[in-house]
Amino acid sequence: MSLLKYSNTEEKTIHEDSDLYIDSFKKKIQETLRNFEAQSEIQNDTITFKRIVRNTTHSGQNKFEAMKLVREGIIRIERIDATKIRIFYEVKLDALLFLSLSIGLLIGLIAGFASSMILISMLIGLLFSTITYFIGCSIVKSKIDEIVATSH
Repeated sequence: MSLLKYSNTEEKTIHEDSDLYIDSFKKKIQETLRNFEAQSEIQNDTITFKRIVRNTTHSGQNKFEAMKLVREGIIRIERIDATKIRIFYEVKLDALLFLSLSIGLLIGLIAGFASSMILISMLIGLLFSTITYFIGCSIVKSKIDEIVATSH
């Protein structure tokens, strides 16, 4: 896993016609993504999705919209043979990286004002950035795994 992408591959044995299963899987994925408030598009065996963050006028709603980490990615399903398929999915993590660095910078600045030691405040900021990034990665991983698992 790189810093800017999370990807995973699953292989599944099916007991029905693989073409029918692939078509059914694509429809279920699109429905799940629609419920997830993401726009999706099918190109051959690849589903690309993008979640648009909307600015609303509701109090506090903008904060929740900005914290949605699963924003853009692809899901590809391909037939290996008559009874096996491979599902590959990849999610971009650039929004997560930006949010975790912003949080680390903010915490580092607060720590810098609380204590006058620059090195300690930089280490605290870096520590909080790292912790936030890995927590966000686990959230993204569980969310995209849930989307793919509910579409089987």
